[in-house]
Amino acid sequence: MTTSREIRLLTPADAPVFRDIRLDGLRQNPHAFLATFELENAMPISRFEERTLTSSVFGAFVDGELLGVAGYRQQDGVKESHKAILWGMYVRPKGRNRGLGQDLIEAIVAHASGSIEQLKLVVTSGNEPAHRLYRRLGFSEYGREIRALKHDGRYFDDILMVRFLAAG
Repeated sequence: MTTSREIRLLTPADAPVFRDIRLDGLRQNPHAFLATFELENAMPISRFEERTLTSSVFGAFVDGELLGVAGYRQQDGVKESHKAILWGMYVRPKGRNRGLGQDLIEAIVAHASGSIEQLKLVVTSGNEPAHRLYRRLGFSEYGREIRALKHDGRYFDDILMVRFLAAG
């Protein structure tokens, strides 16, 4: 049986499935995201449509089902527009160990190259699979914010990482 696999930019028409996977990530891994399930669950679908227009959000589809997402947003301002933030990386448990996370990051790097020089991200301490993936794909740690997040009485550090891309 052949599996179809597609990595592509999401559009406003994808907002319902984008919202669904985003909420799944927030529910399954609340400590890994700055946002909360409760806050985003209360947002209208138009907010998810807007995110596909204000950020470049990629989706990993397997047999037509959205199993992974990751976005990046170029920073505002003349002096910072050479940088972008990778955000919202999440792969559903049934999509893991298939290379979807790597495919999403590679799609973002390809899309950003030529216009972005630095791709930055934050990974929460304790998320070793994601940390390993980012290191393997050329991201380096440049700092840590100690006790950056507090969830259910437990603190998590933010590990700050960057990958330098070819100059624009």
